[in-house]
This record gives sequence, C-alpha cells and structure tokens, in this order.
Amino acid sequence: MKILWIGRTQYAEAWRLMKSLHRAVAQGLTGDIALVTEHEPVVTVGKHGRLNNVIKWDVPVYVVERGGDATYHGPGQAVVYPIVALRWPLKRYIDAIEDAVIKTLGTYGILAGKKQGHRGVWVGDRKIASIGIAVENNVAYHGVAINVTIDPREFARINPCGLPASTMISMKELGVVAEVKDVGIETAKKLALELGLTPELISKPPEVPQVAEELKPVRVTINA
Repeated sequence: MKILWIGRTQYAEAWRLMKSLHRAVAQGLTGDIALVTEHEPVVTVGKHGRLNNVIKWDVPVYVVERGGDATYHGPGQAVVYPIVALRWPLKRYIDAIEDAVIKTLGTYGILAGKKQGHRGVWVGDRKIASIGIAVENNVAYHGVAINVTIDPREFARINPCGLPASTMISMKELGVVAEVKDVGIETAKKLALELGLTPELISKPPEVPQVAEELKPVRVTINA
C-alpha cells in the first residue's frame, strides 16, 4: 500500500483527490493508497448522520459518503484516508484500522483500546480517534482521524458522533509530544501491515483522471 503525506489541506481539496483515487482503484488504474493529511477547520457529517449534531456553524460543514455522524477536523489532528480494494470482510477491515491506531499510540506510551458498542479508539472513557468508512464498487475510502495536538475544546462545535464534546481527548492532553505527520504515517504503515500489505512511502500522487465532482458546503438559513 502506497502512503502519501499531502500536508495541510482544505477538506474539499482532499476529498476530490480521494474520490479521484477511489475511482482509479476501482477501475484498476492504480493500487491501494493511503492519503495522510491535516485539515483546515471543518465539520463533516456522515450521510446517515444528523445536522442537528452541529452546534456551531463557524466553519464549513459538509455532508459526505462515510458512515458515522458529525465530526470535527482541524490543525493538530492526523487524518488517514486508506483507499483500498476490499479483500476482507468490512468488519475485519475496520478492526484493522482501530488496531493500527492502537499500536501506533502504544509506541508513544499510550494505552488505548476499543469500546463495546462504539467504533473508534478510546483511552478509558475518552475518545482519541474517530472512524468513518464508505465502500463503493468494493473499494473502501474515507478513514480515521487521530487527535494529536488538537485542543479537544474545538469539538464543542458538535456532538461528536452523537456524544458530548467532552468525550474527546488528544495525545497532547495526555502529556505526549508528537507530530501530526509522524502519527499519520505510522498509522498508515501499521494498517498496511495489519492487512498483510507492504507499506511504501511515495512523494506525489499517482497520475489518475480527476473527478469532475466538487463538494459543496451545507448552507444554513438562520431565521431572524
């Protein structure tokens, strides 16, 4: 699985690249790839999520294809978007993502785990990583966001995945010093190994046709 760090991105820009690569993987034009990024402030809501879980509309809000409800992305958060042709049951694939995050956090001395009835990665009763996956044409995309240095108070814009914002925690809040890029790349590497794939760092995206679609933010009318 190729792994590409694309730096800090506007969400819609990263989404368009992800969609283009998803289509290319589905058509056999390129192999499995994981994009690693850090977003400018944004809220996304899964297609079956509820917009009323967005409390504060001061950043762009997008409804996207993934599962899950509302989540916040911003500087200080490592986001990994694996785009892979599924050769495993979907539950096995999502378990592998959680296991990759847990093992990555373990290298920083953080004891993290899973929580029955809730996807994502947890430190006790606090959530440190959120997962949202979409599958089309047997190719999975979207992925996982790990809170590195992000201030958990940023999540007060939303009820994250329907939970209180106070549920969220970051590596920094746990007293751990880490770089977003390093955490994201290490998570992608460990995911490749969990899936029996060979991780390979690349410096630029494969040349694939770009999708024409553009992601538009949700517009909200506030009644006076």
